[in-house]
Amino acid sequence: MRTILYIILPVLLFTNASAQQARVGCVDKSMRVQAEQMKHDFKAQGMEVYKDAMLSMKPGQPYPIAVQLTEKELYQFILVGDGDAGKIYFELFDGKDHKLAEKVIKKGDGTNFIIYSFMPQKSDIYLVVLTQKVKGNADVCGSFTIMQKASANGTGQ
Repeated sequence: MRTILYIILPVLLFTNASAQQARVGCVDKSMRVQAEQMKHDFKAQGMEVYKDAMLSMKPGQPYPIAVQLTEKELYQFILVGDGDAGKIYFELFDGKDHKLAEKVIKKGDGTNFIIYSFMPQKSDIYLVVLTQKVKGNADVCGSFTIMQKASANGTGQ
């Protein structure tokens, strides 16, 4: 747990600093269209958006996201990466810093997205780590969405 706190605290501090560097909110119209289509498809299955952002990412550097998840709720994680990325990584850790999932796609796999279904066994803060490996030093765009089962009253969380 101490390790996760060492990760989350800098992330929270970094989030405040990164707002000035516009790390959230890159623009890639084709990526956004692709992400919107996936969200539309999940909405048709009774899901709703829980978290959603376009992310400006440094190539090869992990982009950590801490998120509160509720036990026995179904979540769909959707990562759409840059079409030029050589590799796109998705990792999920629990509150005790145990790796629960790791998904990797390579450029030759014929896709630029990862979809991962997850139902936590306990309510906790989970850490999602996203990474894109791209040649060069220019920032790359990524779309990351977490969907959850739609609530009965339609308000979500």
